[in-house]
Amino acid sequence: MDKREAIELLQQKLAEIARLRGLPCDNDSDNKEFKLLRYHVADIIETAFGKDSSEYKRIPIMPIKTLTFRQTDAEREQEYNGYLDSYEICLKSIIQKYEKLGIEIQPTVIEERPKAFIAHGGESPSLNKLKQFLEALGVEPLVAEEQPSEGRSVGENVDWYARQADCAVILATKGDIDGKTGGFIPRGNVLIEIGKSQELFKDRIIYLLQAGTKFPTNISEKVWGRFTTQRMDDAFIKIARELKKFGILRVVKPKRRGVDV
Repeated sequence: MDKREAIELLQQKLAEIARLRGLPCDNDSDNKEFKLLRYHVADIIETAFGKDSSEYKRIPIMPIKTLTFRQTDAEREQEYNGYLDSYEICLKSIIQKYEKLGIEIQPTVIEERPKAFIAHGGESPSLNKLKQFLEALGVEPLVAEEQPSEGRSVGENVDWYARQADCAVILATKGDIDGKTGGFIPRGNVLIEIGKSQELFKDRIIYLLQAGTKFPTNISEKVWGRFTTQRMDDAFIKIARELKKFGILRVVKPKRRGVDV
C-alpha cells in the first residue's frame, strides 16, 4: 500500500466518524464499530508508514479501564465522544500533512442507500425476513419502532421516518377480525399507515398481503403480492421487480476483460 492509497483510506475512516457519533456506547464508553475503526486505522498507518513513523505515533492511546457502573449515561457519552474527537484530530492532521506535500486526494463521496418505509402489524418472522431481503438488495428498511424517537409521539415518529423514505412496503399480516365477515384484516395501524403512504409515495408502494387476510374494500383494488410466513419467494420477486420499476435498484452489468458483457 502506497501513501496515496493510505491517505484515501484514512479519509474514508474520517468520514465514518460522523456516523459513529450517532451510535450508542456501552459501559466502557465504546462500541464494536468504533473498535473496528481503530483497528483499521492502526493497520492502514502501520502498513503505509511503519510503526516508527510520526504518523503511527499520532494514533490516540486508548486507556485500559475496568468497567464501572457508577458513570451516568451522559458521562459515558461524553467520554466516548472525546475518543472520537481524538481520532478525528489524528486523521485530519495526517491527511492535511500530505495534502500540503502535494498528494492530491479525491473527496470521499458516501452514497446514501435508498430507504423503504415498512408499515407492519408488529414483530413477526415475516417482518424479519423482509428486512433481511431489503438489506441484501442494498435498500435500508425503515421500521419506525426501531428508530430513535427523540421525544416524538408514536404517530409523529411514524410520519417522521416515512418522510425520509423513497418508497413504502406494506406488510399486511393477520391482525384484527372484521366484525362483518369474521375474517382477518390487517391491524388498524397498518391501514392508517397505508393512507399516509398513499399521500407520500403515490405509485411507489408495494402491497404484501398474508394468506388468509383481506384488505378493506377501499384498498382491495390495489395489486398486491400474497405470502405465507413459510414461503415469501413470490413476494420477494414482486418487491425486486417493483423497486427496479421505481428506479431504486440499479442493474449493474458485470465486466470481463474490460468489455461490457
